[in-house]
Amino acid sequence: MLKISQFNNINFPITEQKKCKELSTNTIQSKEEKQNFVQYSAENLKAYIPSFSAKQKETNNTNNIPSRNQQIRTIKSKLDKNSQLLLNRLEQNGILDDNNSNDGSTVLDNLYKIATEPRIRGLSDTLIITEVLKALDNPFSITQKFGDIPENVAKAIEQETGEIIPEKAKNVVSSSCVVASMEFNLASKKPAEFVRFAQGLSSNNYSVTKNIKMSDISSGVAEGLWKLREFNTESELNNWEDITIKLKPDRNAIVRARVQTSYKDPNERSCIDVLIQSALLNLGSQNTYDAIIDERTGKFNPDKSGLTDFEKTFVEEVVFENPKISVVYQNLDENGYLTGYNCEPQETKQHILKSLELGQNVIVGYTHLDENNKVDGGHEITIIGYEKDENGKGFFICNDTDDNKDAPVSISEETLLPLIHHAGISKEALNQNDYIVEPWREYLEQIKKDFTNNKAA
Repeated sequence: MLKISQFNNINFPITEQKKCKELSTNTIQSKEEKQNFVQYSAENLKAYIPSFSAKQKETNNTNNIPSRNQQIRTIKSKLDKNSQLLLNRLEQNGILDDNNSNDGSTVLDNLYKIATEPRIRGLSDTLIITEVLKALDNPFSITQKFGDIPENVAKAIEQETGEIIPEKAKNVVSSSCVVASMEFNLASKKPAEFVRFAQGLSSNNYSVTKNIKMSDISSGVAEGLWKLREFNTESELNNWEDITIKLKPDRNAIVRARVQTSYKDPNERSCIDVLIQSALLNLGSQNTYDAIIDERTGKFNPDKSGLTDFEKTFVEEVVFENPKISVVYQNLDENGYLTGYNCEPQETKQHILKSLELGQNVIVGYTHLDENNKVDGGHEITIIGYEKDENGKGFFICNDTDDNKDAPVSISEETLLPLIHHAGISKEALNQNDYIVEPWREYLEQIKKDFTNNKAA
């Protein structure tokens, strides 16, 4: 049986020194492997961008609430012709009226707030709306790639903040693949919540709150309270079932967002990517993230970059209001060598396919192994679909936020399945005979064991 746990000796993503070796046409060398990794065409891309048919918001001219058409006109007045066309397309697809957000607000509601309410100094309401529209029109355009900080800008930041910008911060190798994948899932699966995040994080509140059920993050009140405390989460217990959680970026994220407002190059993060990814990394790292150098501290990760699978799962639970189990598929020894698997590839495949059937994308962490089966890199990508070719060969349809492509890619199951190290899987997608160890209980037991051993020594 499969033992499910968040603990292993390798964290994801690997540090900057162990740079990610992606599953791409640049690193897959053989002819067969290149055939197994296929760039999707613009026509196929449409199949993986959802179309919404949410009920339109009723016009309300009372209490100074503008009508729907007035809201649209106000937003359009901020935009150039290309962005107006994007807005029209989203309206035709029903996305403007999607209200699958934590507070029931629509995409249009939050776009209107961005257009009419103050933004943080240094950010442009017009640019924010434009970047949001681009992400909603094509979520595959969301990227994890940091922009550089020009020398003159670095000096201006140093004068304003009184802090020195280290050289490594001026050209960061991003380790935000996991949170960029979550951002992609928000934009593609929950567009109203995505825009609500963009609105709140760019507002003068510099934060967004979520009201969630304790059962979304735990199997009981004790576990939920433990998680909130251990993750240093800013939260309020409304009753024994409901909690309000505040998500906010670190203070340096606004510096990065300002830089990307004025100095964004092609294939780099937008100011909204910066704010959302920083907020999620900050939540997962127990509020220890620094967006200038893309590093964190925190108690769950000795590495300075990225999130462990346990931290990743907690963030997913909060953001998507859906309890997850962190499933580790590979066995790695203390030196990072692959020693085996916790289940057969077909079982891993069934976990993924069941999740897709439930309408859930699956963010997976995969390893890259050297000739000795030692991990020398890792990356997170999102599985969004599964198809078979004319020969019956199976392919996973994936999004990679670090491949400089704004479309999905197809990776054969025989290539990807053996490389998957972990994934956050909802309980309903797991097999009934899986042996599930509640992660927080195992973690506490490990703490007790370490304490006992140290005391005895």
